[in-house]
Amino acid sequence: MKQLYTALILACSILGCQAQKPQHEALVTELAQDLKQNYVFEKEANAMHDMLLANLEEGKYNNLEKEDLAEALHEDLRAVANDKHLRIRFGNRRSAPGKFAGREIKSLPNGVGEVEILEGNIGYLELTGFSNPNGSYSNMLAEKMKKLATTKAVIFDLRNNGGGSPGAVRLLSSYLFPAGEAVHLNSLYYRNRDVKTDYYTFKEIEGPRIDQLPVYILTSDFTFSAGEEFCYNLLNLKRATLVGETTGGGAHPVNSYQLPEGVVAIIPEGRAINPITQTNWEGVGVEPHYQVDEAVALDKALSLIGEEL
Repeated sequence: MKQLYTALILACSILGCQAQKPQHEALVTELAQDLKQNYVFEKEANAMHDMLLANLEEGKYNNLEKEDLAEALHEDLRAVANDKHLRIRFGNRRSAPGKFAGREIKSLPNGVGEVEILEGNIGYLELTGFSNPNGSYSNMLAEKMKKLATTKAVIFDLRNNGGGSPGAVRLLSSYLFPAGEAVHLNSLYYRNRDVKTDYYTFKEIEGPRIDQLPVYILTSDFTFSAGEEFCYNLLNLKRATLVGETTGGGAHPVNSYQLPEGVVAIIPEGRAINPITQTNWEGVGVEPHYQVDEAVALDKALSLIGEEL
């Protein structure tokens, strides 16, 4: 019997019967640790960490090609933390939600279009993103304000705005309030650093302010992140009228983590805290004053302006 037992052990060793080391161990372990240390909510961070390590041990990610692995990790994490900013992808592959895959978005310098003067002397400016507010961006925005300052009302079109820099939101918002005032727009809290940053309007800026003009913002369910912050801030400060669709619902600033095997994790590290509501638009979006299909939002805004003026 002893000889038979020894023979069985030897056979298993030769045939690979012993438990195999889980595949993608370095990748999944590093991702789990990054989430535990940096994800915005500690409870969900710990839950995702434990879930990933359990799945790894069970061999759930064995035999998956890199793109399929990234998708599986993405879906597993979203099941724990339904955070629209949380994403896992392979390399430079960026997957948009199906309903937005065919959406055409203009390529605008720094995400800012040309000022148009519509009938009735109504100013119109499309913003597809909020770029880093460096010197060239600031100068460009000041020039746009010079043109808008001569109008009777202003429409900001954010229907194709996917987000960007909170600093740019701060800069643009500063034009909508009087000089010399520091209006508290928003705060961002980062759990991994235990730091909260408050964003106030600038007391002094280049170019004319439009603080006396009625402001309308066009929205869609594509409007996201920093685009939503602009809407949410001004809605709660009662400084703008929102027209269109409820926005996408992403309120967490992120950081990018390069993982083994060419996989990239986009991890939300902070959360917005509005000074008025003490919360944000995460998961629910920003609901406009006038709910209409995005396709007719401009016409609706023009109609409302006509009634007001």
